[in-house]
Amino acid sequence: MTDIRIAQFSDTHFLEADAEPEGGFAYETSQAFDATAAHLVSASTDGSFSPDLVVATGDIADHGRSAQYRIAADRFAGLASDLGVAMNVTPGNHDRDAELSAALGRPNVTMSRVVEIGTWCFLFVDSNAGVMRVDDDGRRVDPPSYDDRLHRNGSLGTAETAWVREMCELTTADHVFVWLHHPPHLPSGLSADETYAGEWRTLLEDENSATTKIRGLGGGHTHMPTDYRFAERPVFVCPALKNNFSVEAATMLPPGYRTYAFGDDGSISSEVVLVDDERWPRRPLGRAVMSLLKGELTYAEFDEIVARKRAGA
Repeated sequence: MTDIRIAQFSDTHFLEADAEPEGGFAYETSQAFDATAAHLVSASTDGSFSPDLVVATGDIADHGRSAQYRIAADRFAGLASDLGVAMNVTPGNHDRDAELSAALGRPNVTMSRVVEIGTWCFLFVDSNAGVMRVDDDGRRVDPPSYDDRLHRNGSLGTAETAWVREMCELTTADHVFVWLHHPPHLPSGLSADETYAGEWRTLLEDENSATTKIRGLGGGHTHMPTDYRFAERPVFVCPALKNNFSVEAATMLPPGYRTYAFGDDGSISSEVVLVDDERWPRRPLGRAVMSLLKGELTYAEFDEIVARKRAGA
């Protein structure tokens, strides 16, 4: 059997025209998506990488507004049509659950939670599930304050944890791969959350559970593409389209996506694809930004530094 090929986008952060980005700075995200999508379509056309599925792992909209999801739906449907495959989406901490579900639906854009292809089962885990609430009608809804969701670095909760276990038990696939927004136990101190990492560690280190089928995880969230190992599994972090950073090079990075090949034997290979363009120069990062990305500064402390610099300008 040939490898299963999947392309991953993450942190698209679509914005309406002239909308102010959360955090104050962003690439023109629709332009960034168009450029990266065109790059993937070209790779598919020339045969260098032709995906069987495209996934988007959260932070689809920058503010969780319906208008932003309609932009996303049009862009995603166009890419899926150009490639002749489906695009499957899972939410991030910037997303609002109801607005995402209502606006994103297109015939070739889906929000399936389980996708089986060949010997692989792909689980689409909601890494915000632990902050969701059940209302009086029994519906699963966002927490009362959007900030309760926005400023989280992952939370599974008991229901989502149990769902992962159940899906691993029920699938007849030999191998399981997890797509989610928040990768666990991130190398970056800025986005690390040990409680959330502990939820995943409990799942992945249970030798008496079907979660031993999990071969790896793919996420986004950090805007710092990398890969690392956690609980003896590879974890792959996708580039973002809003803005991208490299702590190692101390520069901005252009937008991009990831490609994956999943082997019948359970092997996984993945590459980061960055789309260089004069619109997204690899500018050096300032000292305060570097300290923020390393987790040496909080967002509040960083905002105070920026405010003082602006006041003194």
